[in-house]
Formats: sequence, C-alpha cells, structure tokens
Amino acid sequence: MTNKELTTIVKSLAASVVHHDDQIEANSQAIDRLIKLTERNSEQIEKLQKSIAKTERQWQAYVNTLRPQ
Repeated sequence: MTNKELTTIVKSLAASVVHHDDQIEANSQAIDRLIKLTERNSEQIEKLQKSIAKTERQWQAYVNTLRPQ
C-alpha cells in the first residue's frame, strides 16, 4: 500500500470520526431536550393531579349537602 493510499484511508477515518462525534452530540442534545420536556410534563401532571383532587373534594362536599333520596 502506498503512502498516498494510507493518507486517503486515514483522512476517511478521520472524517468518519468527526461525523460520528457530530451524531453523538446531536443525540445528546435531543436527549437533553427530552429530559426537559419530561420534567415539564411531570410538573403539569402534578398540577393536574392536585386540581383533580380538589375537584373531587368539592364534588364530595356538594354531594354531602344533598338530602338522602
């Protein structure tokens, strides 16, 4: 194998490494965005659960005011 061929192979490998690194970085950024989205969703779910519990208490309080049938 000639020096030129080896140089071509090494350059190709280097380009592949750079491309792979770029893909890893893009995936890491996507994962970070998903984590942030999950955190926001968790906060919203918690708020909804509290709201549902409050509504259930209000409904039960109302039902308790009704005369037995």
